[in-house]
Amino acid sequence: MIRIENKLQYLRELHDLKQQEVADALGVSRSTYANYESGRRSPDIDLLISLADFYGMSLDELTGHKVKDSHAMHLSQQALRMLKSFNQLSRPIQEWYIAHIDFDAKTSHTLAGTASPAIKFETVAETGQQK
Repeated sequence: MIRIENKLQYLRELHDLKQQEVADALGVSRSTYANYESGRRSPDIDLLISLADFYGMSLDELTGHKVKDSHAMHLSQQALRMLKSFNQLSRPIQEWYIAHIDFDAKTSHTLAGTASPAIKFETVAETGQQK
């Protein structure tokens, strides 16, 4: 059971709201909401989502949940920049890049252990031509 009753009261008072105002926003009775604040009842997941939306925060922030670092993915700044740029591309262009990355990865595995020629990538600016 999630114990967030103190957080609910804190957030309500921080925003200078009455229990009735929060209850009305959530579509529950004041007594039901009062039971959440007192810990006599626990809000279900749908109500937790509504509360998080109401206060403009994530469920993790609302419930105090902390993600363990062992599950967190750490990316370099370069990787984050690449992902941000990639996400700004249209879906067909993303698929094109993925296909080429897959091909390059397979090719590098095939060439592993052999004397592979240097691969040079030229940009339009380097060649002075339109492709």
